[in-house]
Amino acid sequence: MTYRDNDFMGKLVFVEWLDTVSDAGWETKETVNTRLVKQVGWVVQNDADVLKIASTVSEEEYYSVTAIPVGCIRTVRLTSE
Repeated sequence: MTYRDNDFMGKLVFVEWLDTVSDAGWETKETVNTRLVKQVGWVVQNDADVLKIASTVSEEEYYSVTAIPVGCIRTVRLTSE
């Protein structure tokens, strides 16, 4: 199963994804790198461009939603609920 499967909608998942990093000071290219993020959340949107997960869900609203571009995703797997 991949994160593009509709079976993930509404499910609790574990996502590993690369986050962008920037620095406003003088740095060498070796000191500024992407960061691997490990995150758990409920899938509230899943399409060709973005995976959105929320930390808390209710019947009509979501709290603390993270939008992850699909190109940044390394792995997605179901958690045990």
